[in-house]
Amino acid sequence: MKKRKEFLLDESTIAVLERYQETHKLRTLTEALTKIIDEYKHRNDIDTTDIVIKEIAKQVAEELSDTLTRIRLGANNADRNSDIILMLLNTLLSYQPLSTLITEETPQFTKARQIEKDRIAHFRQKKIDKEKKKAERAKKEKQRSAPGPLLTDNDVIL
Repeated sequence: MKKRKEFLLDESTIAVLERYQETHKLRTLTEALTKIIDEYKHRNDIDTTDIVIKEIAKQVAEELSDTLTRIRLGANNADRNSDIILMLLNTLLSYQPLSTLITEETPQFTKARQIEKDRIAHFRQKKIDKEKKKAERAKKEKQRSAPGPLLTDNDVIL
């Protein structure tokens, strides 16, 4: 059931209604206003939580994809190396008539652990040095692009 009402609208609101009427190919301004109000009433009917969660997950996955790929490749490499070491140890032990295993730390094990720590520290230091050089280059580039000091009358040689 429709009822007649009168509204006073400013020119900008009428212009918006007319644009809406033209874009949606409606016959009257009343239809345009009714459709806008219906859209307003039903704007919360769609559950946006799932949409927002999926969009955030997609953006996070894009941001972390390079890092996650590097982590995955590193883990795969470590897994491969561990499997090789296990096969080699298994082969060596199968040729030895051992009845027990050594449970205390041997000098070889201690040395191997220290070598690995040194290797990790070396690569860490290389990474830090690389980051420092990159920061220095960026700083120099920034200084080059900055305008130099202006010449004064005393600096000019005649």
